[in-house]
Amino acid sequence: MERFYLTVARVAKKTLHHMVEHRIPMLPDIYSRHFYKFLSASDHDSQQLIEQQQQNSFDELITQQDQGFELMTELERLIGRLDQIAGQHIEQLDNHLLKIKVTDKFSDLSKLKDEITAELNQVITSNTKIHDHIVDAQETVKRLQDKMQEVADMATVDELTGLYNRRALFCRLSEELSRATRYGHGFSLLVIDIDDFKAVNDQFGHQTGDGILRGLGTFLRQNLRDSDFPARWGGEEFTCLLPSTDLEQAVQVGNKIRNLLSQSTLTNKKIAISLKITVSIGVSSFSAGDNIDGLIKRADDALYLAKRRGKNQIITEREI
Repeated sequence: MERFYLTVARVAKKTLHHMVEHRIPMLPDIYSRHFYKFLSASDHDSQQLIEQQQQNSFDELITQQDQGFELMTELERLIGRLDQIAGQHIEQLDNHLLKIKVTDKFSDLSKLKDEITAELNQVITSNTKIHDHIVDAQETVKRLQDKMQEVADMATVDELTGLYNRRALFCRLSEELSRATRYGHGFSLLVIDIDDFKAVNDQFGHQTGDGILRGLGTFLRQNLRDSDFPARWGGEEFTCLLPSTDLEQAVQVGNKIRNLLSQSTLTNKKIAISLKITVSIGVSSFSAGDNIDGLIKRADDALYLAKRRGKNQIITEREI
């Protein structure tokens, strides 16, 4: 553990030096992102420690899935047993029917009536027990499904905004990169940062800041295509993956977001505050031989340039 702390201190110093040298704005989320990159690159053990909690979520999901498969097998067994029991009772009732046709004594008919009644009662009892087992199993399946969805959401959804989180973004970027490489379908990435967000937190408190973040999450879901992939990168920074979208089209999407936001008012009804916000946006687009890190870095660099040029604007990778 002491080695970990020493590594963190060393990487913190290295991160600050890098940001000062490259004139990168000293904003909390920007700092944390660069810190994480240096930490991951410098110490494998530390990287594993950071990623362990996320891995635990996936391990729990796999365990829940295994339990679900076991329960499905048990349901199949119960249904097979029901079919077997039903077949046995039908065969027995067929035998009774044959006896009815060939008997000529009233006493035999009375005895057969009692036997058939007993057989029907056994059918009802057997079916009731199996039905109860099936109902219990179905309820357990529903609980497992809900739990699996909850665990999956914990691993891929940002709790505050309801958007996808950074991990989900990397998974989707990997899929989109493979698709673009194989089929030539381009895509673009927006990196969006709320301007002067620290001032909002300082002046109105973190509750209001959280409301702004939730509001922006809702805004992005409502104003993007179903095929687009908005995510919260961290802090006040968001991303939007735009499939089948070139750089010029991505700029149009980014300007639409920026203009609509600048004309809108985000309201926190609990504390009766209405605020206008602006955003700065960096844009990159897939090119042959590209990779995820390069795509993100170009959009990041474009975002930093937008901040340095006065904020509330969109800059593309071509301008850096």
